[in-house]
Amino acid sequence: MSLQKEIKKIKEKKIAPIYVLKGDQTLLIQNFLEELKQSIFATEDEAFNYIRFDMEETLIQDAIAEAQSVPFFGDSKLVVIDNPYFLTAERKNKELEHNLEMLLRYFEEPSEQTVLVFLHSYEKFDERKKIVKSLKKNSIILSVASLSERETREYVMSHLEQQGVDLAQEAYAELAYLCDLDLSRMMNELEKLSLFAEDTQKITKQNVKDLVPKSLDHNIFDMTNYVMRGEKEAALRLYQDLLKQGEDTIKINAILMSQVRLFLQVKLLLSIQYQQSNIVDVLKVHPYRVKLAVQEVRPISLEKLGLVFDELVENDYRFKTGQMERNLLFELFILKV
Repeated sequence: MSLQKEIKKIKEKKIAPIYVLKGDQTLLIQNFLEELKQSIFATEDEAFNYIRFDMEETLIQDAIAEAQSVPFFGDSKLVVIDNPYFLTAERKNKELEHNLEMLLRYFEEPSEQTVLVFLHSYEKFDERKKIVKSLKKNSIILSVASLSERETREYVMSHLEQQGVDLAQEAYAELAYLCDLDLSRMMNELEKLSLFAEDTQKITKQNVKDLVPKSLDHNIFDMTNYVMRGEKEAALRLYQDLLKQGEDTIKINAILMSQVRLFLQVKLLLSIQYQQSNIVDVLKVHPYRVKLAVQEVRPISLEKLGLVFDELVENDYRFKTGQMERNLLFELFILKV
């Protein structure tokens, strides 16, 4: 079941009695719970009728008793179950005596006044258990795991569509790059961008460039590309900007060395016919970083990458042994390669 489609149903007051959020993406969990709260509570009701239970500390029968009780000063109740380890094969050193038969009966006859939500952050269910089979039969299970690149784009675009804001394709690409495809960071930046675009309801690539700050890693990624393309003036200008921002030459060289090492590894794996997904598995690097590296290294020769990497390693040695003034040495490196 699509999380966005289910959220749309919740907005329309089509709410199921039991949900399972499977995964650990905090932003998605928070957004889903907030949508539920807004849909089922008047403002003053939440304090009395939103209750969370941790199954590592509290018995499930206490949570079910709460779910079955009448809402206090309101019409509805939201009960959230954290750490339901009894749905998995996981064993605890100190296990509580959870009454799962009581939970089974609740699955068959849930309260009409309560929405029960399980936060299942474990890798998988124990499919052999009767309680799991009943839960799957009587609940709506939604994935809140880390999203793929396509799913992240769909989530962002769906959110903006609901807000009535248009995000240009090239603006999305820039935002994804600057936030490393991290959904939480992207959504935080979109709040700022949406406010800026309040009059036009359109977010452009230039808006993203102006308002979303570049991290040091992103600046070094740009510098790597300048160096590889022979854009010496741009590389020197960026280096001077980083120094003005208080960055240290040794640190810049170290991050640049790490970036070139990634390019070198990706280039080598591509040369032996590895696909992008295989490269991610081998290098254990975020898929989006690998995607960007694959795009950049295709026109660069293996010899060029090896030469630049060797120069950076030599720079690191010279810095630490005090053979030459750091700034001059790094500028000579840019001019040389």
